[in-house]
Amino acid sequence: MITFLSSTSKNKNFLASATLVISIITLSCVRWGRPLERISINEGNIRIEEIIKDLRENDNLIKSLRGRGTFTLKTPQLDTVYQLHQSDIEFNHPDYLHAVGRKYTAVVLKLTCYKDEFLIELPTEKRYYYSRGGEYFEHSGAEATPLDIFREMLLTGDWDKIKLQSIELSKYDSVSQTAELIIYSEGNRTYPLRKIKVQGKPWVIIETERYSPTGTLIAKTNRSDYRLSEDGVKFPSVIQCEFPQENAFMGIKINKCVFNTPVKPSTTRLKKIVSNLIKEKYSPLELE
Repeated sequence: MITFLSSTSKNKNFLASATLVISIITLSCVRWGRPLERISINEGNIRIEEIIKDLRENDNLIKSLRGRGTFTLKTPQLDTVYQLHQSDIEFNHPDYLHAVGRKYTAVVLKLTCYKDEFLIELPTEKRYYYSRGGEYFEHSGAEATPLDIFREMLLTGDWDKIKLQSIELSKYDSVSQTAELIIYSEGNRTYPLRKIKVQGKPWVIIETERYSPTGTLIAKTNRSDYRLSEDGVKFPSVIQCEFPQENAFMGIKINKCVFNTPVKPSTTRLKKIVSNLIKEKYSPLELE
């Protein structure tokens, strides 16, 4: 799956980043929204500009997110499947995330991400992990912060920075009403940066593959059971993430999302939180 390398411990960084991705995407409680209704389209009416317009407009509707949920995580570092129930999450676009994970009624994980900083707190074990700056996907040379991964999983892309000339419409299936887009870096079509499978209409992403500059598959995400919120946000109820390089997997069932309610960070001074944790006798997270 995805492993991050740094001068400390690549296993530690992988677990931290993977936990981030899962925690952030895991929301559940009661059923939310209504099923997304689709309009049948003809193959001759498929236009890249229209697909990107739908994706961009939906992303622009998501200013903040609150939710509760459960996720399942498997990584090479864990002997058993790791599950957190009743996990709360707050996200403020574009640069703040806070999540609280529970097992039964106990808070076992707190996660905060602000810009390029990342903090995990494990209250029951009195341990923590803190990082700043980007980390690397193993075997790829691709750099990303934990927040980059979060946006990759929940949002569809930074379409204002992607030129239409870099996007290729490669396939269309009239039965399933799905199309495949291939995104290349500007001026280089040797390897794709992303492959995106969309379904319309309205167009939403149902599968995405992210590649390194050398063509290594870094991450594959499937999204299904889209619902429409009261304020018009189209969002999947099921998200499944696979990281083939590390034989890791994340499965998320979303039963409730609330969008665009005020999210005010309790603090963005993560180094201060770390100082307080050290005073409370927390020790740095170390994985063999």
